[in-house]
Amino acid sequence: MNPWSGIWTAIVTPFDESGEIDWPALEKIIQHQVISGVTGVVVSGTTGEAPTLSDAEKVALFKFARARIPKSVKLMAGTGTSDTRQTVTLSRAAQEVGADSLLIVTPPYNKPSLEGLKQHLREVSAACRVPICLYHVPGRTGQRLPPEDIAQATECPNVAAVKEASADLMLFSKAKQLSKAAFLSGDDFTFLPSMAVGGCGVISVVTNVFPVEFVTMYNAVQSGNSAMALKIHNALYSFIEALFVETNPCPVKAVMAVMGMCREKFRLPLAPVTEASRRVILDEYQKAADA
Repeated sequence: MNPWSGIWTAIVTPFDESGEIDWPALEKIIQHQVISGVTGVVVSGTTGEAPTLSDAEKVALFKFARARIPKSVKLMAGTGTSDTRQTVTLSRAAQEVGADSLLIVTPPYNKPSLEGLKQHLREVSAACRVPICLYHVPGRTGQRLPPEDIAQATECPNVAAVKEASADLMLFSKAKQLSKAAFLSGDDFTFLPSMAVGGCGVISVVTNVFPVEFVTMYNAVQSGNSAMALKIHNALYSFIEALFVETNPCPVKAVMAVMGMCREKFRLPLAPVTEASRRVILDEYQKAADA
């Protein structure tokens, strides 16, 4: 089986009242994922509020997660930054503490050329032996790559997978056709349809809340039970929409606070959702939980 196949949860980073990492809450979050049968856990991604974490905190998160995740569950470390040297240093540290793979975003703000991106990836590849998952997320980086450029980037050594988070199935399909890499949906909305055009799984936000349901949906696809997969997709769709009424991960933390998984705490400039948004989010959560 493709080692990238299945459900990967981009976990939140819980904070305590003082704004420091809430380690007991993180342990609870990790165990929730492990017992749910996910393929892997992604630490320090977008959902983990990576831009507000120091490199030392990121490495501590990777080490803490690895110590609590069995080898049967993979650990993907979000180590991509806008600076190649920083990315290399952080990637080496993640490898040293046991990360199975690296999530490398197309460098935000810099918006490098294709050649710059390829050199960025080659530098990481030269420094680390673990495989790389390229993260294409135009809504966050301000840079939308054409399928041909994504495919060329995957030709760099060690780039074995792509988290494609443009929510554009035409782009996803074309890039997959042009590349030998594994492709994972980076959008919960497109997970199910992406499987029909060559996708092998998802790096998910909603699985912070409903991991078992997404694992079941994936297994239903693999067994040919498309009706079951579609039923789950439809049952969760409105809740997934609600998770993006404001910037991720603010909505999902609102739900996880109600679940008793973590506090609804963020590092600025992120802030709790408005009360109007909260009503929508929690209403859709209850409907999905009852479905």
